[in-house]
Amino acid sequence: MSQSPLTKKARIAQLASRLKPSFHFKELDIEKSEWSERSEEKFSAHADSRHNLFVSDTRTIVCFRPDGSFRIVVCDIEPHHIVPNGTADQIVILRKNDKQRLCRVFPDDGRVETILESTAPLYGPDVCSNGDVVHHPSTSRLERRRSKTGELAACIDGGRGRVISFEANSYLTSGQDDQIYFSSKTCIYRWSHQERSVECIAGHPKSAGKRDGFGSDARFTHLKRPVLAGAFAYVRENDNRFCRISLSTFEVVTIQMVGIDADRIETYGITPDGRMMFVIQTSPFRIYTADTTDILASTFDEDMRRIDWTGSSGARVGVEFCVGPSKHIVKADGRILEARSTYFRSMLSGGMREAVRDTPINLGEEVSPEALHALLHFLHTDHFEPVSPPSNIRSMSDEEALKNARFALDVHTLADRFLLPRLVRICEVFLAEFVLRPTLVLPILAQITAPTPRILATAALEAACWDYLEEHWKLVQSQEDAIRTLVEQRHPLAFELIRSASGVTRRRGGGSGGGSGGDEAEECLCVEG
Repeated sequence: MSQSPLTKKARIAQLASRLKPSFHFKELDIEKSEWSERSEEKFSAHADSRHNLFVSDTRTIVCFRPDGSFRIVVCDIEPHHIVPNGTADQIVILRKNDKQRLCRVFPDDGRVETILESTAPLYGPDVCSNGDVVHHPSTSRLERRRSKTGELAACIDGGRGRVISFEANSYLTSGQDDQIYFSSKTCIYRWSHQERSVECIAGHPKSAGKRDGFGSDARFTHLKRPVLAGAFAYVRENDNRFCRISLSTFEVVTIQMVGIDADRIETYGITPDGRMMFVIQTSPFRIYTADTTDILASTFDEDMRRIDWTGSSGARVGVEFCVGPSKHIVKADGRILEARSTYFRSMLSGGMREAVRDTPINLGEEVSPEALHALLHFLHTDHFEPVSPPSNIRSMSDEEALKNARFALDVHTLADRFLLPRLVRICEVFLAEFVLRPTLVLPILAQITAPTPRILATAALEAACWDYLEEHWKLVQSQEDAIRTLVEQRHPLAFELIRSASGVTRRRGGGSGGGSGGDEAEECLCVEG
């Protein structure tokens, strides 16, 4: 197998980018401000609900409008930095030299009003929706104080057996749910002052790493402050890995930052509505913005809340599907199908012939009842695992693992057919991150690239298989039975393997070639053998 110019680390990152959500950044065409070329001071910033961006160089606050024009809000004030609040429109600044005064800046006229002044530093402060100020006077204590008076409203201490532990420069962030979030090196915590409890919602306090997942299954290395906006918390690691955490499911996903150099990001933030991320780069000063809409994000909670369980909307309750060569009947609740899938919504309530009641909907003989049951289970729970936990498949025999892989491919095909991109991604992540091994990569790649029946929408998975082949070619080429089977079947993949092994540029993620490749592949393999 010819060597790729990509390093191993780059190939792994490339694979991850295919399976994770991407934010595509574009440079904001801004008018040049008075300090646009400065680089000696750290910038801080805040965005409001109208997507105006307020940027400070520690002495001057400038408002950049969405059209790129700017105006000076206030200048020549005491050195400060903007507190990274992502849940409100207010601009909050902390005095830089001693961190003992927290102020509010009014964006319309530049007035500065003191929120709280303390005799001790306010470490990592933020302002809650009711005006309370939260901060941590030590690395094992959290406080919530009334603005103006400084009266203690709530507090909680760490210590033996407790989970409060972070660095002196950590930030607390107030969420729209009135709970407080903060990070340590390897995890994200949430403080509920009503319940007087602190819980770890993502990562593990004693285990580091880089892994997406749910809650304590996720891994981080060295986290910076979290940014709260809408239904998500965003966090950044020292090496510029950006992650998004769902505040309802605690799912952690790595964000692929497209169109910018992540290593040059000085600061970033999210608008209060959660719809836009901005990043600031310096030397020279640049602003980039990206839409945070992710078609792969979970909509389960929102979908289920829309369901009219009374039946007054007229949605079908009982729906029957006919699948498989034996005409197996699978029953489902049409209200959930309509709420969770635009395809089923159109099928059951639109003008399609399947909308006729009391008639089983024939999905075709190629659809297996097991795959349809799995898809319906996902619609009901937002969860799909062919093997639980997925890592258990690594200890299975090749035969058993391949059976589960083909089941995941069947579900993947149905998910693509019924317009469920999140389920498509879950299948791809399972196959790419847990199933691939030297003995299985060829059978899986052969199945998804077979001329007929062709499995559609597998470009990301096909690319992952090629990356695995390139990384483990010495082990894969020893699988003589698998290669011989490809040749005997005259599978186009056999010819693709010969071209790749010979240093010819191969196609990646775009499908394999036509039907005549088998003869040439067989001849080449005989010569090589």
